This record gives sequence, structure tokens and C-alpha cells, in this order.
Amino acid sequence: MGSRPSFLLALGIAAAVGLAAGLTGACSDVPRPGTPPRHLLLITVDTLRADHLSSWLYPLDTSSYPLDPVTRGGARDDSIDGLARAGVSFARAYAPRGQTFPSIATLMTGLSPLEHGARDNRDTLAEDVETLAEALTAAGFTTGAFTANQLLAPGSGIERGFSHFVCDWRSEDRDLAVLQAASRWVEEQSAAGAKRLFTWVHLMGPHLPYAPLPLQGYDFDSVFADPTYDGPANGSREFLDPAYEQGLALGPRDVARVVASYDGEIARINRLIGLFLLGYAQRGPDRDRLEDTLLVFAADHGEELHQRHGYWGHSKSVYSSVLHVPLFFRHPKSLTGRRVVGEVVELADVAPTICDWFRVKVRGRHAGRSLLPLVDSHVERPFESRPAFGHWQDRIFTAATDRWRLVLNPDGVVPEEHPPGPYTVPPVGLFDLRRDPRELHDVSAEHPEVVRELSRAIDSWLSGLVRREGGGGLSPERLEALRALGYLGGDGPEPR
Repeated sequence: MGSRPSFLLALGIAAAVGLAAGLTGACSDVPRPGTPPRHLLLITVDTLRADHLSSWLYPLDTSSYPLDPVTRGGARDDSIDGLARAGVSFARAYAPRGQTFPSIATLMTGLSPLEHGARDNRDTLAEDVETLAEALTAAGFTTGAFTANQLLAPGSGIERGFSHFVCDWRSEDRDLAVLQAASRWVEEQSAAGAKRLFTWVHLMGPHLPYAPLPLQGYDFDSVFADPTYDGPANGSREFLDPAYEQGLALGPRDVARVVASYDGEIARINRLIGLFLLGYAQRGPDRDRLEDTLLVFAADHGEELHQRHGYWGHSKSVYSSVLHVPLFFRHPKSLTGRRVVGEVVELADVAPTICDWFRVKVRGRHAGRSLLPLVDSHVERPFESRPAFGHWQDRIFTAATDRWRLVLNPDGVVPEEHPPGPYTVPPVGLFDLRRDPRELHDVSAEHPEVVRELSRAIDSWLSGLVRREGGGGLSPERLEALRALGYLGGDGPEPR
């Protein structure tokens, strides 16, 4: 195969083609099977519900169309679905918190928010916590980060260990801008002779407001919309925030129109990822870079999408609509065993898995577990099965198994996040995920033994945490970021 065009040229090429078909830890001493990866590419997407991806059984084709329709379903399928199919997907992966900074910090440290110190978007990472980038830098990786979310910026602690860090949230098309910056950096580092690259890209697409920009002349805002709808609903904060605050009644067609914009954001992200990988995979003298890369794909959290109390966001939620996230690892040359894993796993498991995969030593301990025993038949270590734990700050707690989700709100707290509006959480709620995957019917009275068992699991988890406090007050930059993203009101609280 000849050289592939870089991502910087891919948009022009693809525009001509069009959308033809639509849319602790010591590491393992066991040698990796096959040809081990040289590089690491981590792609995280903001506010991406697992159950709105086609490969997670969503009925619409939000994530199934590759850049080249001919490759659909094949080895070179670069859609999100195609990448997941070539790797190992985790059907029950959970975030710890319905906010970006706490969840991404968990992914990058292997610790829960109560341990790494960032329980809230206002917090910064505790100073004595090692990040994945620091561990990989010490192991000889060249590291670069490219984020479109202003909460993931230098000064937060998330930048520690990265030799190059770009946070571009002011460009009109921020996702395109950070992918272009990442593409340039990868090409520059490869030309400079870098042997091992860790590239992290964080994309904003499905975050409020839901207003996907046109791409290649294609209107992603209308791709899933009912063309006969002529009502007022749209994905803007100007419409959604007052609708929630004032308790306005939205009909099914109104809700569907907004969700169509959210799904259009996902389809656009799917397209952008394919374009980026077209350049990333550019063949060198003797290899295809993508095939030489461990690709990890995840989301920080999902979105309520009007499922409870008319709420569209994520910060208040402790339910699967927000905490259930997509997660997969792709490196066909060394992955063995199952392709879809049903065990309950957490974002805290990502960092220890990567360190185990590359046999990188870490400083201190990971609360998360390496997932290699689940994806590699050559690793004979047992895997510790346990519930996935989540929380709202340190007041409301949740535990999820393959069948049950328990929510405990012992103080009767009402989550206070912007925009204001109703979001009650019961003192005790139990949901049967097999019969009620949307978690709408509390069955705690019918299953008191399950409530007791999962309550004890939460108590045991909390008692075993090594708690830390994150950084102090809000800088003016982070206060601006919170306001711009809609986490604060017009005035907002003063920095603390």
C-alpha cells in the first residue's frame, strides 16, 4: 500500500468523495503475544452515551459509517464501530462521576475522584498523584495532548507528564482544530525520530449545545431529524436550559428533535475520527502507524437527554444514562480471546491496563485493575470482579453490577448544579438492569437482600479509599471555562 495523505489534506480529499453511503503496580512479566504495539493513541469523547453508538445497539447509524464506504465491516473500517469491532469492547464500562474533569482524571490516574482529589469540575488534581503521561514519559514515550474542553487545560494538573499540550476551545470548530494540531504533532515527532508516541485527543462534539457544524458540505444537524417537524425545539442552551428550569412540557416530537441533534454530533465525531486516522495511519518506510498503535477509545460520561425530570445535562446524574460509557481497546496484532467483554469495569481500569500492556512501572498504587486478563488469553492472572462505583461529590453513591444498580442518598441531597431545576434522588433506589435498562422503576422494596449486599459493598469501597484533596481555589481561567460550558450561572460563585 502506498503512502496515505495526512489529515491536513484528508478533508479536501473526502469533500470530493462526499458521504457516499451516509453516515502499584508491577506490570506483567508474561511476554505479549504477536507483535506488540509501539505507540499509544487515546481518544476520549465528551458526553457520549454508550447506548447512542450503533455498536452498543443503538438503532440509528450514528457511528457505523467509515470514511470509505467500501471498507465498511472490513479490516480497514475506520468508523467507531469498525475500530471497536477490530478490538475488544467492554459492554459494561462505567465512569465514576457525571463531570468531565473528575472522570478524565480517574482515567488518567487509575484512582477514583475521592482519591485523586478532583471530585468536581472546579477541583484540580492532587499534587502527589502520578498521571499516566508521567509514567509513560518515564518509560521513554514522547507525549502530546490535544483537548477541545477548556476544563482539560494546563493549570488543572491533567497536563502533568505531557511534553506538548494544546487546549483549543476558542476555535469555531474546536474538534477539527485539535485533530489538525494532533496530526501535525504526530508527523513532526515521527520525522524527528520519536520511537514511542503517546497521543491523547479529547473531543467535545456531543456536549451541550447540540449544534453539529456542517462538514464536507453535509448537514449533520438534520441527518437524523424528522423533516416534517416544525416546532421550536433545538439543541441550544437558550432553548433547553429555560425549558428545564421552568418545567416546560416538551412533547415526544420536541424531544426527538433535540436528540436528533445530539446524534448528529456523534455522527460528525465519527467522521472526524475517520479523517484523523487516515493521516495517523500514514505508512512509514516499513509499517502502518495505526497497526503499530494501541488505540484506546472512551467517553468521560454520557447525558440524561430528558430521561429524568426533564434534565438534559449530566452533572446531577448518578444513573447509567450518564455513567455508562463506551470503552474499547484496539490492537489486532496482539489482542487474543473475546471481542466483547461483559464484566463490569471502570474508567479507573484504563491506566493500569495501559501500564500493564506496555510493561511500564508506576509510582504508588492504582485503585483500578488491569483488564489484560480479560482480553489476553496468555495472561493467566485472575481478574477481580466487583461492582462499579460512582458518586455525586461525596454525598450520593452508586454501585452497579451486571444486573443491579443501587443508588444511596442517605442525607436526601438534591444535586445543585447549573442550570437550576428539579432533580430529586431517592434515599435508596434499586434498579434491575436486565428488565429496566433505563433505570426508571425502583425495586428496592422487592429485593432488600440486594440492597444490603450492595450497601455493604459501597461501605467497604469507601473505607478502603486513600482520600486526597485537590487544588484550592478557582483560577480566573477555570472560572471562565465553567461559565462558558454552562456549569455556572451568569454570575456564578466566586473562586474558592
